[in-house]
Amino acid sequence: MNDYNDLEDVGKDRSEKTKKEIAQERLLKATVIPASKLAEAKDLELQRSRDFEASIEDEERHRRTATTAPEDKLKNLPLTRERLEE
Repeated sequence: MNDYNDLEDVGKDRSEKTKKEIAQERLLKATVIPASKLAEAKDLELQRSRDFEASIEDEERHRRTATTAPEDKLKNLPLTRERLEE
């Protein structure tokens, strides 16, 4: 009655791959980072590291050379409250 010989098999996934293989390929493509982006990230991280080291040196230099305010000025600060304008 029904002749199914001329029908195409649509149940097969791309070139006979299993769904697990396809999922693994997608995951691999999503996690692979191009070398140019890795190099850019490395340069950015190195710059952040250099900036951090420089800030440490600046902080240490500041602590060595900074002078504190006289004690009487710290105790007798003129405290005033400003009006809040809405």
